Amino acid sequence: MTSTSRFREWLSRLRSALIFWPLTVLITLLLEPFSIGAALLDRTGRISHRVVSFWSGLLLRLYGMPVTVTGLERLDLTRPRLYAANHLSALDIPLLYRFLPFQFRIIAHRLVFRVPLVGWHLRAAGQFMIDPDSVALSRKALRDAVETLRRGLPMVIFPEGERSPSGEMQPFRRGAFYVAVEAPADVVPVAISGTYRAFPRGSSHMRPGSLQLTIGDAIPVAEYTKRDLGALAERTQAAVAELLRRAEPGGIGDSPELGQARSAQTQ
Repeated sequence: MTSTSRFREWLSRLRSALIFWPLTVLITLLLEPFSIGAALLDRTGRISHRVVSFWSGLLLRLYGMPVTVTGLERLDLTRPRLYAANHLSALDIPLLYRFLPFQFRIIAHRLVFRVPLVGWHLRAAGQFMIDPDSVALSRKALRDAVETLRRGLPMVIFPEGERSPSGEMQPFRRGAFYVAVEAPADVVPVAISGTYRAFPRGSSHMRPGSLQLTIGDAIPVAEYTKRDLGALAERTQAAVAELLRRAEPGGIGDSPELGQARSAQTQ
């Protein structure tokens, strides 16, 4: 790294520490009472969802992260579906809240609920927590997710279970697809790219840059049973990898998630 590159990196880290994070805390503290109040007063969750969507949009603009969304024409909002996305960063959740044009519930790893600011909103909105150390809690979350789908509300899951530590897509866990088969509800693959480079797991450094959200064609679950959860997980992961492979890399850079998708297609 040259001296100029090191200086730019230092300025970027300084901006993140002195501008991005203080403003993030301020915006969150201003909007948090509205989110909690809406969750208490509006049992449908619509108002709370809109507050979180607004909050997410403000943060992405603050961080200088323009988003390209493709595949919205593939959405069928007349029926609830299970949206399965790769998981790279704490930014994935604000990205989905801002750009998925419908109200949804989300199943997330307990560590995501511990992320400052993001976790507050998830708890206030009554989202579902998966805890690998608590079988009872995880089973309850899955049962509640099935009932949510049956009531007509879409669900979002991260089948990898937690944020990728390296930016490479991890194997999709079969248990995440129990919800789709049991409800039943078709699975929609969703590909996220750019968020790992912008804000990787374990870092407090926020790097501005372009993000991309791509929505794929729904995968019918009528042909799957509980014995086929592994096959459904593999099919969904392959679909997400294909979406990443096709994603335009302009502005995203040589992101690890795109490289992983390419390698997955050549194996």
